[in-house]
Amino acid sequence: MKYKKWLSTVLAVLLVVSSAACATPKDPASSEADPETSTQETAERPTETVPDDSTEEAADVIPELPEFADDYVDSLPLNAEDGLTLHAFNWTYREITANLENIQNAGFKSVLTMPVQQPKSGGAQWWAFYQPLGFSIGDQSSLGTKEELITLCEEADKLGITILADIVVNHLATTDDEGKEEDGTPMVSPAVEAYEPVIYANRNEDTDGTGVTFHHNKNATGSGADTQYYAYGNLPDLNTGNAYVQSRVLSLLKECIDAGIDGFRFDAAKHVETADDPDYPSDFWEKTLEEAKNYYREKTGKELYAYGEILNAPSGRSLSNYTKRMRITDDGFTAQFKNVFATKDPTKILDAELKTEDATELIAWVESHDEYVTTKTHYSNVRVAKFWSVIAAKKGLGGLFLARPTDELTVGEIGSYGFESEYVAVSNRFHNRFYDAESYESVDGSCYVNEKIKEGDQGALILNVGDVDPEAVVKVAVPHLEDGYYYDALTGIQIPVWNHTAYVQFEANGMAVVTRSKDVHPVSEVSERDCSFVGNKTVTLKVRNCDEAYYWFNEDRETVFPIEDSEEITLKDHTEDGTVVLHVYTRKGINEFEQSFTYSEVQLIEGKFNVINLDEKYLNGEYELYLWRWSPGEWTKDYEIRDGVLLVDTTGITGFLVAVFEKGYEVQDTSKWDPNVLKQSADMKGDILKEGFFDLGGF
Repeated sequence: MKYKKWLSTVLAVLLVVSSAACATPKDPASSEADPETSTQETAERPTETVPDDSTEEAADVIPELPEFADDYVDSLPLNAEDGLTLHAFNWTYREITANLENIQNAGFKSVLTMPVQQPKSGGAQWWAFYQPLGFSIGDQSSLGTKEELITLCEEADKLGITILADIVVNHLATTDDEGKEEDGTPMVSPAVEAYEPVIYANRNEDTDGTGVTFHHNKNATGSGADTQYYAYGNLPDLNTGNAYVQSRVLSLLKECIDAGIDGFRFDAAKHVETADDPDYPSDFWEKTLEEAKNYYREKTGKELYAYGEILNAPSGRSLSNYTKRMRITDDGFTAQFKNVFATKDPTKILDAELKTEDATELIAWVESHDEYVTTKTHYSNVRVAKFWSVIAAKKGLGGLFLARPTDELTVGEIGSYGFESEYVAVSNRFHNRFYDAESYESVDGSCYVNEKIKEGDQGALILNVGDVDPEAVVKVAVPHLEDGYYYDALTGIQIPVWNHTAYVQFEANGMAVVTRSKDVHPVSEVSERDCSFVGNKTVTLKVRNCDEAYYWFNEDRETVFPIEDSEEITLKDHTEDGTVVLHVYTRKGINEFEQSFTYSEVQLIEGKFNVINLDEKYLNGEYELYLWRWSPGEWTKDYEIRDGVLLVDTTGITGFLVAVFEKGYEVQDTSKWDPNVLKQSADMKGDILKEGFFDLGGF
């Protein structure tokens, strides 16, 4: 990247500027507001020291100013509640583990997994994880094994990253045909019996003194309309007031804590009653979450982090019923200003209201996984990053960033590395640096401003939602920043602040993250990463913001190759035993980063579709292996196993998937889907069939 520098401040500098309108604070306050006692305050721009913008003179003369350049080193907050979370949607435990250093470098404190319970049909589709079969860590989950989850937690702990587990407590899986009980409530999947025999046996009546384990109050009114019958998705609603159900949930939470999990997201929390509800109250949260908090505190000496999914106000109940126990989601915060770039009105950001008055009770997002998978059009990565910058800068507010899935929503495959974008990372680092600072929001012309003030450090997020001219210098009111030279953490451009005015040169994205640190972070990008390949596969490596950058292969660090901007690399030229590891080192000032990418060469067996790296236990007879193929839909064992590769004839079919059944099981009706599947792979169709192979190493 080309860097632009201001001239020396030893002499006065003449700057031709574009003037923004005067600041419009959300809650006008005195310009003398004490930053040590004011939180989330705003102040009108002081007028006594700022040059009169109404004069015909189009230039300000900037005097010599203090140089603030410091050696601040980015770090993650100590506690999960003070940091931001990456939602590793559809990632396996091994994929999260492999990317922990990238996640740390991007400034995320926590990572949220998919639900860790045994998913319906092994979790071939994302929604199957939200239809669990029981309350234990899954033993046949496409996310991976319990041992891999433990390894993930251990490796994350070394880097100061917290692993959060998604937990489904409100319901279990329904039948594949979404059948109904006699009373019209959803029917529980027979597959639940293997994992929760007591819950299954008592699903409709009390057979052994345990009590009925599912709600059958379909016509409940008042607050019970939320908690007694979960109509969405036709899912059987657990009787969360039942003592045995509560004991099984607590058992899962303790199992997760023992595995190294440090916090939980509770799916559909709104649909689980509290002890404060006027109708159908229960002690579910006291007997599960509160007990888990005590267990975690005794085990670690720390506080357990938890939040619940509440998408809109619960019927006849206060949000405080939940916030006294956990954080809750705020799905409406960013929705209030998502048209801000169309209207070019930053007051939409300033006026956006949170679901509760206390931001520390909330978790906000730009997009959730539910929103993403049900919406056909999506914001660009840069637009997402701009909205995210507001969440990251908002004092006390928790943030959840979605790692977007593949277009096919493939489980076990990372769909996007947008979470590594420097536009996202710079906001995360700004949050981590100033999470405990006083925060002051205002607008000036087309700019939203969030200033951060704490002892010995100051900074600001400035988001220009109007038309941006990268060649112009824009005056933006910053009522609380000290005079001096600051730097844009994205570009390294020097930003003078004089008389409560910042002179900002925006890039086209319109973001400026103003801090006292001179060194930006180096950035490296590779076109494809951590994948299998056939033939002369070439990847493109790009770097920017670097004083120094080079790469090497495998363990040969003695032979390094410098890189200026980009490099085309043919992987086959560097394989050793069918594998090549590409290492990349980048540095800018005191900031340095090293990444590794692993590629495996595949030697195709000609004439058939190759399913590679399938676990040996599925190939050696421990299970029954079937293919479900369509055109027409049918079950078949028409495959061949050769040298550890599952070979499939795909002539005349549009696609297929691999399914696992118990050993000795025989599909009776080969023309219908069989609900007794233990685990099923993702669909292999379209371009996948054209490539001639599919890697099931994570299955």
